[in-house]
Amino acid sequence: MAYPSLEQYNEALQHPHLVLLDPELKRGTLRTTGLGLPLALCGGFALTYAVTVGAKKYALRCFHKESRELERRYQAISTRLDQLKSPYFLPFEFNPAGIRIQGSTYPTVKMAWANGSTLAEFLEAKHANKVALQNLRKALTSLASYLEQNNLAHGDIQPENLMVSADGAKVQLIDYDGLYVESLKGSRATELGQLNFQHPQRSANDFGPTLDRFSFLTLDVALQVLIAAPRMWATSRSEPSAVVFRRNDFLDLAQSTAFQDAVALPGVKAHVENLAKVAAGTFSAVPSLVDFLQGKGVPAGSIAIRAAAQALVYQGPYVVADAADYGQVLQMVGSRVELVGRVYGVTHQKTSSGKPYIFVNFADWRGLAVKLSIWSEGIDAIKPNLPDKSWVGRWLSVSGLIDPPFSKRSYTHLSITISSPGQIQTLAEKDAKFRLQVAGKAAGAAAPTANSHNAGILKGMGGGAIRPIVPVAPSTPPAPPQSRNQSILGTMQRQTTNQAPVPSHRPAPPSTPQLGSTSSNKGCWPVLLIGGFFLLALRACAG
Repeated sequence: MAYPSLEQYNEALQHPHLVLLDPELKRGTLRTTGLGLPLALCGGFALTYAVTVGAKKYALRCFHKESRELERRYQAISTRLDQLKSPYFLPFEFNPAGIRIQGSTYPTVKMAWANGSTLAEFLEAKHANKVALQNLRKALTSLASYLEQNNLAHGDIQPENLMVSADGAKVQLIDYDGLYVESLKGSRATELGQLNFQHPQRSANDFGPTLDRFSFLTLDVALQVLIAAPRMWATSRSEPSAVVFRRNDFLDLAQSTAFQDAVALPGVKAHVENLAKVAAGTFSAVPSLVDFLQGKGVPAGSIAIRAAAQALVYQGPYVVADAADYGQVLQMVGSRVELVGRVYGVTHQKTSSGKPYIFVNFADWRGLAVKLSIWSEGIDAIKPNLPDKSWVGRWLSVSGLIDPPFSKRSYTHLSITISSPGQIQTLAEKDAKFRLQVAGKAAGAAAPTANSHNAGILKGMGGGAIRPIVPVAPSTPPAPPQSRNQSILGTMQRQTTNQAPVPSHRPAPPSTPQLGSTSSNKGCWPVLLIGGFFLLALRACAG
């Protein structure tokens, strides 16, 4: 089945009472951006929206990546979790016909909104709190044992899929797209998980109750390191997508400063060395967390440090996009990426209703540009570290969903909406250019490809690693009808492919940043002449 695009979901969900088929959700209100559009968060196969119904709050998951087995898998997962009724999992309902868009119905998942904060948010705030980290270690050890005892595996244990409360003593799992249950034995994995928490040799054929072992080992040793030396959070450049260690550390131990610094810490040396040994071994031999902590199941001998035969490329958790390359980022609308770029300008302004917002531009805003949109809720979330003019010239790594283009008069912008502090990380220029090497390779392909193994998994499940803006229709059933905006964007893509690529220039930051502005507009924008061809500007609401 071909699913609707991000743009189509955003357009439809502006009227939840008309398109949602769940009687309760129909009465709900969705969280929106500063433009008045539904705020979508991306995870695996689905876009997640926050829906408030009276005093209740739900996560609504709408699928945007193709999968022939989606319904069968979710039915198996739902049956097993309903039997267990475990506090580690949130109640959810899979509805094969949960939303109607342009006459066709598509599946949704309705899930209770989890209490507490994500592990990513928890560690941002508590990485120097030894008591909280000890509580968290115990909670994660209990979770790891529970999953294996019940022949379960989540498939993507990482900071954004774990909810934490009670000062670290309580954890819950979210995002069940890749979950393993016994009735799915013999199937292949639908995803390979966030790469910074996965064994280098994990493949799609590895799908069973031991799937999460390496993730739990990595998190536990990272927490031990932070307990021993809280400074390691900063020195290892930890962030929501990486806690102390990264995939490149596991692939090339000889050049890993994180392992070199961690192994020198008193009290954790043995476990750090053992994690390195496990990473250098086979996936099938990874021990359980309980055995690992007792020194069992760890490969014998010295640390298997191997020098890379050639320089490794950056392997991050998401596709890397060059913020200076508008054409490349355009192809990634609706997908979660790691956006890397140098700040060109920062503007602080207010909407027509008086709410503050911040734009961080990666190019001159007067034309085709990529930016960060930080609306009032985002400003509250990331205080006190708000971008200002001192950020001009700074290199950033930003994780988030690429929103559909916004056009007005003489410019068209692509953006990532910022809602949490961990989305923005400052990079040294050397690190930024190292990551951008991957973006350059992706730009030369017909469509961007993930620098993780998840791209191949999605293809095996009947989907693609990155959905182009215009979905490719299978033979049956037909693809959802295109909106007018999608048709125009498809034309833009074809013209961009057939003509010379959009320049990936990096203009020197101006001494005084050029600042843009917005105003309230409702309806469709006029035709614009940009880059030698006409663009029909996209419909947008200013809230």
